[in-house]
Amino acid sequence: MAEDSPTSVLHLSIIRWIADNFYLCEGCTVPRWILYELYMESCSPNSKYQVNSATFGKLIRLVFPGLGTRRLGKRGSTRYHYSGISIRENSSFYARYCCLLSEKTEQERFQYPWPEFSKFYLWEQELEKKYPYEMVVLLANEYYSHCQDILRMVRKKELDKVKDCIMSFWRSLQPEKVALMSLPDVCQLFKSYDRQLFKEIENILLHDFLEEVPVHQMTSIRSFSENIELWLLNALAEFPSLLQTSKSKEVALFKKRLGRKTDLSNVAKTMRTVLNSNSRVTVLRSDLHAVISRGFLDVPGSHFQTKLRNPEELQNDIGLKCLNDLISLLAPSTDVRLLLNSVSSNLQAFVIQPSRNKEEFRKLASDFQLRWNFLLSTISKAITLHYAESFGTWHLLNLLLTDFVAHIFLSYIEEEGDESFWIAKQNDSPILWVYEPSHLETYVAEEQPQVSTPQKALIMLMQSQNNFGLSNIFPEF
Repeated sequence: MAEDSPTSVLHLSIIRWIADNFYLCEGCTVPRWILYELYMESCSPNSKYQVNSATFGKLIRLVFPGLGTRRLGKRGSTRYHYSGISIRENSSFYARYCCLLSEKTEQERFQYPWPEFSKFYLWEQELEKKYPYEMVVLLANEYYSHCQDILRMVRKKELDKVKDCIMSFWRSLQPEKVALMSLPDVCQLFKSYDRQLFKEIENILLHDFLEEVPVHQMTSIRSFSENIELWLLNALAEFPSLLQTSKSKEVALFKKRLGRKTDLSNVAKTMRTVLNSNSRVTVLRSDLHAVISRGFLDVPGSHFQTKLRNPEELQNDIGLKCLNDLISLLAPSTDVRLLLNSVSSNLQAFVIQPSRNKEEFRKLASDFQLRWNFLLSTISKAITLHYAESFGTWHLLNLLLTDFVAHIFLSYIEEEGDESFWIAKQNDSPILWVYEPSHLETYVAEEQPQVSTPQKALIMLMQSQNNFGLSNIFPEF
């Protein structure tokens, strides 16, 4: 990316902000969430000029190379701190930093781990220049408190109380506040609060789909994701359409994300049981080797024994490489996380990192998924036609791999709406955890490009073979 591009200029301004307000100080620590909170409060009200926490973390390490991190706090409420830096006493943010630090200490004293829920102070100040000051401040504070109330109920597992909380808030709003909240720029502010709210709820309910979750709890999570959408839409039934549209979009995305994660959790749980069976894993590995070695795979433009000889062949062989790597890890008692991390590492190397912008990512991701699903369906056909003993085990693994890749790609589109992602992603963690960060960015929705007839045929085939479908992942197809 050019040095004078908007993204580069933005990053340089953030680097200067960090250097102007913080300095190296041996023995000192700064809570990571407070530093990011201060940055968010310093941002322009336009979210296009903000970066997410992952990108911000990379920029901090450009200012302070070798910066360490430590987990500090009481058991059950520890948080990450940057070790070896401190805020400058002449910083304009010093007073605010002390205030946030004292609030954190007070929270820990009562042993209540409040969520890291940001408040957009500068954005609210910009709106105060256009609209009545007291009304903007009062409405923002009311909605912020409303979000905190919902999070408190979710953390306490009092999900049944959320309905009354939602209905009570919206019914109590005065007409002038409804009119203010329905204005486009004000509506955008509260949309940002909604993104934080639903992402935090998601992290509370199901932070990692590979964790062991009781069946009744999983059922409760699914039920809540469906109910909260109905509760919110019913509460907004008589409100202006712009407000309804904004709220319904955010809650719908929340419902889809949680639905994908609960589906994957259920499949992964069953797959974990299968992997603990020595005989099933041995038979599956044997059948896969037999299908491959006897040449039953007939994938257009590629053969399993083909090696990556030059860059032109690389894209054609990504799916085959992923499958080879995964098969090499198949063994009795193999952790399902290890298998999925193998796939995610290859996606990171061959799809995520090479993408220089959103358009290129969409192209590489859709091309990979078409080839990946076609490869898996070809193996399924071979195993079925040859009456392989591992048919059931393979079908389960096939379902997990297909849905996992779909979830990862869709999560990237949902999570990374700003251009800064395409700079920071080069050093990101394996994408198995990409959907877990606590900050949501703008969902990418673009116009539909032209698709060739053969590609359309392949897309229709792929849509019939997985739960999510390409149409849900890449809306333009």
